[in-house]
Amino acid sequence: MTGTSAQPPETILGDIRDEAGSLGRAVLAQQIAARLLGGLAIWLRCPAVRAGPYARPYNDLDFVVAKADSPRFRALIEARGYLPDKFFNGLHGATRLYYGAPDGRWSIDIVIDGLAMSHNLDLRGRLSGPAPSVSLADLLLTKLQVFHVNSKDLGDTLCLLADHAVSDSDSDSETISLPRLTAVLGAEWGFCHTVEGNLAKVAELWERQPLPGAAHDAGAQVRAIQAAIAGAPKTRGWKMRSRIGERVRWYETPEEVRH
Repeated sequence: MTGTSAQPPETILGDIRDEAGSLGRAVLAQQIAARLLGGLAIWLRCPAVRAGPYARPYNDLDFVVAKADSPRFRALIEARGYLPDKFFNGLHGATRLYYGAPDGRWSIDIVIDGLAMSHNLDLRGRLSGPAPSVSLADLLLTKLQVFHVNSKDLGDTLCLLADHAVSDSDSDSETISLPRLTAVLGAEWGFCHTVEGNLAKVAELWERQPLPGAAHDAGAQVRAIQAAIAGAPKTRGWKMRSRIGERVRWYETPEEVRH
């Protein structure tokens, strides 16, 4: 014997919020190109969502992983005890993977390289950096890209805007990058149109139920984003599609994929 022993793999924690933080730290420590999405990404990045009117329960974890790093991420979560849905993963594994805690407490939903819902958000090359989640601008886009947006997503978005300033930098991990937002939305009219509509809903929600003592006025943040979108360059494709407008549906209605 050498006097030392191998450390056992870290096990699944008892609270899904603690588990999100632990997995987020693990991918950073192992330099895996995977980052949190969804409500628990908001919970980790936004203190405003942890108490008050927009606090809510969480039932699953959402990650996006680079295709090349998918085997490493799978090995990480399998070492913790998560079990793959072999049939689902065999059928959808090129774009999406599904794992469950062995006791059924929650699941991990994994998308590969980007998030496709009402629109497609390409996240290739954006899964690094110091934070356990995707960038705040990308996190905002994941919440606002859903045409049939729900109250949870609006509340999460409001808290994100209440806790983090918008900025002209794409390198500050604690601010919401206007250049990233305008680059994505200036390339596709449909994506832009959906986001603009949902931003208006966030502003209305802030008017009805603001957060006293918030770091930022979410309504003012919405107006800053709207002004940046309006003033940003648009691609030729954006301009051509804008002429058609709402006469042709501009968003997808993703079907729920059953596990």
